[in-house]
Amino acid sequence: MATPPSNTNSSDALASLRINRTVEKSSGRWWKVLLTLIILGVGGWFVWQNYGDKASSVLGDNQNFLTDALQKKEEVRLAAVKVKKGRAADAVVVATGYLGSQRQARIGARAAGRINIVLFEEGKKVTKDQLLAELDHKDLDASLAAASASVARSKAALAEQAIMIEQAKNEWQRSQRLRQSRSLSETEYDQARFAYKSARAKYDSMKADIELSEAQRRQTEQLRENMFIRAPFDGTVISKDAEVGESIMPGGMGGGSGRGSVATIADLDNLEIECDVQEDFISRVSVAQEAEISVDAVPDKKYHGKVRMIIPMGDRARATIKVKVAIEDADDLLFPEMSGTVFFLPTDNENEANDEPRIFALSTAVVTDDDGNSVVWVVDGEKRARSIKVEVGEEKDSETEIISGLEGKERVIVRPPEELRDGTLVKVSS
Repeated sequence: MATPPSNTNSSDALASLRINRTVEKSSGRWWKVLLTLIILGVGGWFVWQNYGDKASSVLGDNQNFLTDALQKKEEVRLAAVKVKKGRAADAVVVATGYLGSQRQARIGARAAGRINIVLFEEGKKVTKDQLLAELDHKDLDASLAAASASVARSKAALAEQAIMIEQAKNEWQRSQRLRQSRSLSETEYDQARFAYKSARAKYDSMKADIELSEAQRRQTEQLRENMFIRAPFDGTVISKDAEVGESIMPGGMGGGSGRGSVATIADLDNLEIECDVQEDFISRVSVAQEAEISVDAVPDKKYHGKVRMIIPMGDRARATIKVKVAIEDADDLLFPEMSGTVFFLPTDNENEANDEPRIFALSTAVVTDDDGNSVVWVVDGEKRARSIKVEVGEEKDSETEIISGLEGKERVIVRPPEELRDGTLVKVSS
């Protein structure tokens, strides 16, 4: 009997007849990649033939930029050189500070109240006792009127009492005559005598009451006067601290506590500069020592000053001593809180001032090169270090005079690194 064919063999035969699509997909992908490479190659050849020269130029221009970008930059700090004229160049000590007035005050009221009138503006000159502002004083006006009426009433009562004394005196004198004629009893006589003495005592008491009433009136007048705020000295209003309608109170800090002052006045005719001198140099400064003052806001003028005071107290944290220098030729260009520099002049300097400008640089910016020449380093417009050969003079207070080589407008590198070379790229730190 014949056996039927197996199902397994039939399946294998059918599978062998299928098409392998994986091979077809792989070969199609390779053709696409090859075509893309051919197109890119042809396009690159075309661009190079037409724009090759320009591309070479661009790459050449940017070659240095790429090199600079990859190069390490030295970080440096710059400091401007100083140009000094006159006796300031011979200063034994140089210190900076701020201008202020020898007399400056915040003007407030002696009593609390609400401002009714303000009679000044900032920048205006005022004289001593000039009225600046007026507080509400209606209640004190009423109290003063009552005190004046009380004094008037007491004086009228005293005048009436003087008449009563005169009457009692006449009764007593009449009683004395009647007593001598035995027409008046001792009791009646004593009544007349005591009535006269009582009237005199009451008169003295009423005089004391009048003095008390007058004192109370003067007190009320003073309280009323306290409502008028006046300038304590001649000066200029440099700050307006309150307006009409605001409350003012002695010691007030503003807000709910009320204003503490209505104005700040300064005597601008007597200005001084307050500066901090290093402890190491304070022995070179003495009271009445001459000084030259340069104010940053008035760069073209030098002012003459004298040391007015050396505060006998040091600053432990900063290692400085506070010194006040009076400006003897202050003008309208100077104002409080301006910054300035004080050049303390030598006490034995009798030479005439030299107006020729002298250039000074920080001593830490002047170094010696391999050939033994003094040089300073500057930074050019391309942020590269450049050395400048200079001729140096005397060194004083951490500064070295530059006799030649600089113009006075340069900014030099402070403590230049030893590995610094001409053309080295640098980064300027703040």
